Formats: sequence, structure tokens, C-alpha cells
Amino acid sequence: MSELLTRRADLAPATADREARTVEVIWSTGAPVKRRDLDGEYVERLSLDPKAVDLSRLEGASVLDAHRQDSLARVLGTVREAAVDGQRGTALLQFSSRPEVEPIWQDVVTGILRHVSVGYTVEEWAETTEDGARVLTAVRWTPHEISLVPSPADPGAKVRKEDEMTETATPETTESETPPEAPIENCALA
Repeated sequence: MSELLTRRADLAPATADREARTVEVIWSTGAPVKRRDLDGEYVERLSLDPKAVDLSRLEGASVLDAHRQDSLARVLGTVREAAVDGQRGTALLQFSSRPEVEPIWQDVVTGILRHVSVGYTVEEWAETTEDGARVLTAVRWTPHEISLVPSPADPGAKVRKEDEMTETATPETTESETPPEAPIENCALA
């Protein structure tokens, strides 16, 4: 079984529909992220070629509280739609109307909670070297869930603003804060 990896991003409330309790997010821009494994540091990239990404598990998947899967109470909503266009992954999230989720939804709407992260598995890597650095690119991978998180890993992954509907985010490299022996999880999204 593949290890579940995660990346974080930002969200912006301009696309929030209060009545439908939905918001659009960019869950990946494919930004390079520094990681570490037993062979040392490497740069991870996610291919956003539609042929590389299996969205079958993401459409209808849970929106979670910081990747926590220990309780049904951690489910904040669901992923209604998901897509990749070669430059970024986007989704429409719908939040639950349960009373305990209401404060979280209000913080999304007001822009207090803006960061998202995607949890995914990688079925196939392509390894290259660039400027002396090892680069692993996920060329066949499956996103499983989207989470609201405290801090982003991919600087372009976020709740969408209206002016971002047709623009493309520019990927930036972000340092991982995860020790090598811990499950891989970055503080910025890609």
C-alpha cells in the first residue's frame, strides 16, 4: 500500500457561496517541494498533466480537519467537483451544515481559514537530476482528500479569489518541516 502524502495551500473566500456552503479551491499548482527520504533530500513535483492524475478518489472525497482521519467529526464536508488542467488542480468544496462545522465555515467565508492541503498517494515516480539535485516527479498519482490546514506548502494552493479564476499560479519551492522519520507532510502545497 502506498504511503499517503500531503501538501498544503491557501484559500481565499471570494468564491464562497453562503447559501450552497461551497467554495472553490486550488489544491495544487505542482510547485516543487523539498522532501527527505532514506537517500537524502530531493525535490518533489506533482505532474498536473490530466493523464497523470487519477481523480476517481477525489471527487466525492472528504474535506478534513488537517488530514485527521480518526473520527467522523473530523469530516468538514465533501469534494463536489475536482479537475486538473495541466497547470493546477482545482475543486469545489461543500461544507457540512452540522453545528460543530459552522464556526469553521464562517472562518472560511471571512478569510480567516485560507489554507488547504491535498492528501495523495503516488503510484509511479520519474527520477531526474537538475542542478545537482535529485528530483522525483509523481507521473501517476491519486489525490484522496482535501484538508483545511494551519499553514500552506504550495503557495498557490488556496481558496480561490475571483481574480484567480483564469490566472495561473507560479510555483515556488518551499522547505519541508517534517523530520525524515515522520510521515511525509509539507507546510506548503503544490
